[in-house]
Amino acid sequence: MTIEGQILEAAASMDSFSVAELQERLGTALHLERPRLNWYLARMAEDGKIVRVARGTYAVSSGRKLFRPEPGQKAAGLYRRFHEEFPQMGICVYEGPWLFRFMHHLSSNQVTYIEVEKDIAETVFHRLQDEGETVFLRPDADLIYKYVNMDAGAVFVKSLTSESPLQTAGETKVPTLEKLLVDMYCDPDFFYLQGAEYHRIMHNARSQYVINQSRLLRYARRRNVAGAIQTIYENCAYDID
Repeated sequence: MTIEGQILEAAASMDSFSVAELQERLGTALHLERPRLNWYLARMAEDGKIVRVARGTYAVSSGRKLFRPEPGQKAAGLYRRFHEEFPQMGICVYEGPWLFRFMHHLSSNQVTYIEVEKDIAETVFHRLQDEGETVFLRPDADLIYKYVNMDAGAVFVKSLTSESPLQTAGETKVPTLEKLLVDMYCDPDFFYLQGAEYHRIMHNARSQYVINQSRLLRYARRRNVAGAIQTIYENCAYDID
């Protein structure tokens, strides 16, 4: 077997892997010094055999894609505006239709989400409210049932959890897939995605996209749901009928 073949065989059982984890998995069967292994991984990434998930972290592609959504004009505009006003504060945006690709039972959702550090959440909410925007601050299931038309283009202002995993789309900060998966499990405004539907969501996400398991569980620990997320990830991702 070629060196690349041995690398792929060792990596196949791991959804994502660091160079150190790959070296440990390869063991003495294929001893490559770190620089040489890095060279092979870079070449394999260029050839599309593996994908780079994060710095120093890779995954076997197996037809799965990286989650790289592009924000629309409204979301990007909200980010740009408040990032310019509060440049030292954490902010990210995303859009309801991004969730459709994971859902089994489609629910209408044209909401634009902006997550900001809790110290400025009310300020952002009141600014948008004063401008006539249909905006809700940290809505829960009861409020959504009573007052929110999810198909009318409302804005939800939510608190950004510290150390949330984010990525950049152009000049706009957006969530990583791992953040969205944990938030869909936790957040009260995502009540309609929880329960049995969430198992489908995890299955669809894992089968279509590369997931950085370490990042997923690290953020899940921040939200105090690591055990539940790990159980669903390990046991329910590939066994949906």
